[in-house]
Amino acid sequence: MAKKKSGIVKAAVGIGAVVVAGKVAYEKYKTTKSRYTKEEQDSADLEVRKYNAICEKKVVEVEDEEFVGCEIKSVASNTTLDLGLAVFEKDVYINFESVCSNVTIILPEGVNVACDIEKKIAGVHNLVENVDEEGIHTVYVIGKATLSSVDIIPVNFYVDDDDVEDILAEDDFDEEEAFPESGDVDVKVINKSEKEAVSEETVKSEDGFKPADNADTTEDNTETINLEEVK
Repeated sequence: MAKKKSGIVKAAVGIGAVVVAGKVAYEKYKTTKSRYTKEEQDSADLEVRKYNAICEKKVVEVEDEEFVGCEIKSVASNTTLDLGLAVFEKDVYINFESVCSNVTIILPEGVNVACDIEKKIAGVHNLVENVDEEGIHTVYVIGKATLSSVDIIPVNFYVDDDDVEDILAEDDFDEEEAFPESGDVDVKVINKSEKEAVSEETVKSEDGFKPADNADTTEDNTETINLEEVK
């Protein structure tokens, strides 16, 4: 009986510990979320913006304006920085910190990339091909990735479903014109004996077709006799 009570007490203590830990984690989440939101809002008027995400999906798009750099914090999130339509007038820096997250950075054509990322059980994939040309600006990606995946890709790396639909809509392929339906189709069947006779008596030459050496070219002069007249 005492052992049973002891087991119940241990289970209750364990459940209580889980509840307390959950409350502590939630309070920490709310505190961090509030701090991240305030940091991002305070940077709205700064030259270098801050983009923070915690336990969420966040997409930041910079379109038709100069990009001068930014700072990213991503915790248990899926964060995308889309710079595909941004303007680059100089070399820029992207500083980031990622924990248990997927971070994707999309860059336009005409920029190079240099990475300096500290990894801890993380994967970093830079799919941008650098070019050695004068006037090309460089995007420096510097940061720390822990239990995360970081992808740096060119703007044309993915094709959206809408783009596929547009391509299909612009397709001028006319199936009816390419494969017209016709009810009058002449089909000629050559049996095996006829095919063999043709192949044996006909030989292709440079000037065209001529009878084969073993072909019988003698004119058939056989006279037909009516048996009834003979009688």
